[in-house]
Amino acid sequence: MISFNLKNHALRIKQRLRENRVENLLWTVDFMPRLSGSSLEKKKKLNVPIWIITVGLLIYIYGVGSFVYQYRVAESHGDYIKSNVNVSIFILTLNNCIWWIRQRKLLIKVLKDVKVNDGLARSMTCSMEKSEKVLSVVKKVVLGFCGLIMINALFIYLPNRFNISNDQYCMTPCVGMGPIAETPNRQLCMVTIFVQEVGVIAVDINYQSMQILLMCHTAAMYHLLAHDILFLDEPILDEIQYQAVKEKLSFLIKRHVLSLDMIKNIQSLYSSPMGVNFGLNTVCIGLIFYLPTEEWMDFCPFVIYCFFVFFLYCYLSQKLIDASELFERSVYACGWENFEWRERRVVYIMLLQAQKPIQLLAADIVPVNIYTFATTIQMLYKFVTVMKF
Repeated sequence: MISFNLKNHALRIKQRLRENRVENLLWTVDFMPRLSGSSLEKKKKLNVPIWIITVGLLIYIYGVGSFVYQYRVAESHGDYIKSNVNVSIFILTLNNCIWWIRQRKLLIKVLKDVKVNDGLARSMTCSMEKSEKVLSVVKKVVLGFCGLIMINALFIYLPNRFNISNDQYCMTPCVGMGPIAETPNRQLCMVTIFVQEVGVIAVDINYQSMQILLMCHTAAMYHLLAHDILFLDEPILDEIQYQAVKEKLSFLIKRHVLSLDMIKNIQSLYSSPMGVNFGLNTVCIGLIFYLPTEEWMDFCPFVIYCFFVFFLYCYLSQKLIDASELFERSVYACGWENFEWRERRVVYIMLLQAQKPIQLLAADIVPVNIYTFATTIQMLYKFVTVMKF
């Protein structure tokens, strides 16, 4: 009976991963919150004990451990720089935890809008095949990101952190437990660090995968809008066909309004956290590259992770901008000259909205696009060149 249930469960998971539906992508991203009792699909309260343990262990291991190391152990500037990597991880993860707690209600609302918008796009006959292709790309991006980050976390990051005798991260582990080389202090410390690191990985991956999913799906919806609105440019032979065009236009307006709301909500959700994350990642990467080559090579997994996430955010934001510009051109080419004055006015208003630039801002200041990524990399290169050569 148990094997039969496991087999059915495995088949359901396989089917969810195979189908190109936004509900399955949301189920995948919501997997870890669902295990912790804080699922976003249901209107349940946060699992307070889980969050208390996660935040408490984070403060104890990273906060207290880094402070004690810098106060008692650190001697050279290299020790302080390497210890500040832990401080950056502490601030980033704490920032993500606060985001999950404070933005939960808005995030649940945004996920509802995502499902509604996706359902409206799939309900149009002309969008079915295109929707499958676009959502297939979104699925590959989200699953590929989660897979790469999990591989990096489980096989590179976690084993090094779990090894308490490894001092390359410059942090005092398990402050107050006594000599950690003795039994059972060593085993208790290893269990504590393991639980805490699993919490860090879960919080960070869920935060990032949710943001990537929302950005990818919104860009996909703009691509579908640009594709569908061109179907209005067809010969109108009688009143029946014109009524069908009016219904399609009304449908497309509703989808456009939902997409604009999505952009606004994504900006509200991620503006401040992105500002903190981008700033800390840039400073942390610059400090690591300041170290001698043989020392900063130990932080390669963390540096690669920071670069990869930073690039992905900027690249996906740029794709969102490109998709909105494509929709703007499609609105102008939708055959509005064949409409009556009332529908022409509606298309004109839609065009005015589409011409407003879409831009995600980190901390409501820094535009998130591929130019920002290139500029930041150039700045880091100049910093490293000046400081090391």
